[in-house]
Formats: sequence, C-alpha cells, structure tokens
Amino acid sequence: MTSSAIYFHCHRTFDMELSHQAVRALQYVQMSGSTTIQQISSHLGRAQNTASEIVQRLRQKKLLEKHRRGDDERVVKVQSTEAGRLVVLQHTGLDVDHLSVRLEQVSEEEHNRILQGLTSLLKAVRGEEK
Repeated sequence: MTSSAIYFHCHRTFDMELSHQAVRALQYVQMSGSTTIQQISSHLGRAQNTASEIVQRLRQKKLLEKHRRGDDERVVKVQSTEAGRLVVLQHTGLDVDHLSVRLEQVSEEEHNRILQGLTSLLKAVRGEEK
C-alpha cells in the first residue's frame, strides 16, 4: 500500500500510452540488457507468440530493436532503444525533482533514515547481504 501511495503522489507523466504488459516487457528488456523473446515470454508468464506480438508493437514504436547474435544467427536478441529507456522511466520512475523538494522539507536526521531505509530495502529485494 505504501509503495503505491508513494508512486501515486510522485509519478511522472507520460506521453505514450502503453499496456501494462508492454511496460513490463520494456522494463524487463532494460533490466536484462539484451534478452530473447523466450525470456520475455517467461518473465511475463505469457505464450511466446503473445510476447512476440508485444515486442513487434514496441519495435514499431521504435522502443525496442532486434538483432541476430553474431556467433549464432538463429538467436535473436532484443534490446531497448534510447526512446525505450525514456518511456520506461516515464511509466515506472518517480519524479526525482518532486521527491527532492519533499525530502528538503524533512529534517536531516529523517532524510538520513529514509535513505538508509531505501538502501536496505534495495539490498533486500536484490538478495544482497547487509
């Protein structure tokens, strides 16, 4: 509940309407660096042809690009374009300027506790040791 409330109050606006699945696919590709349709399909929990259709629509919008792997041309890799990276930021990122203004309004002690808490949370979700 807290994370969705923070997102509600601090989300960015976006110019391009995309389905939730398309945003998730873009985000996965961005986090993976370079991936395959099969991996996207697995991440989304959708059939490979559905993932392929999502990728095709994102390619038409110039948010993703596909390349054959040099050492094995049977393997097609999917990568994000710069426009795709910006769209992911718009759809999933928080408005850093808005957050900065709000963080300036809390005490230095509270600011440090917030940053420590967020750092601990990030390590936990990544599975890193403290």
